[in-house]
Amino acid sequence: MYSKIILTLDGSEVSHEAIPHAVTLAKQTGAEVVLVQVIDSEAQIMIQTAGSAIEPMAVGQINADIARDAVAAEREEAQANLDTVKGMMTTQGVTNVSTMIREGYAGDEIVKAADETKADVVVIATHGRSGIGRVIMGSVADHVVRNAGRASVLLVRAHDA
Repeated sequence: MYSKIILTLDGSEVSHEAIPHAVTLAKQTGAEVVLVQVIDSEAQIMIQTAGSAIEPMAVGQINADIARDAVAAEREEAQANLDTVKGMMTTQGVTNVSTMIREGYAGDEIVKAADETKADVVVIATHGRSGIGRVIMGSVADHVVRNAGRASVLLVRAHDA
């Protein structure tokens, strides 16, 4: 039924609540698991830090340096998280696990990863926001559900949601 599973992670405890579900699916089906973590791109960070420099002439260079350093730090942290989860899954009997770090907007990049890898199912934890919280914070899970194309989506409601 499933030959490729994407498990989305962001380093949070909430995202880690989806791990047991992906493990169970992978063990029952023998599917490959691709761990996907999305980090901010340099452009996103530059937008977030725009106007943070004191001297207008230096804004571009300071933002570029900040963005480059921030992406490198995020990439390192993401890889450590993915390696930890991969190790956990391996000890639980899931042997075909790979990792993928993508840069950009989480919902878009998860959908692209699912499409590119021809994933059968995307497993994603949801914070369970509703109302104004969802409007303000948005919903990566909602975006993935609406745009995942051929892949099914398993939403895991986090216990602390």
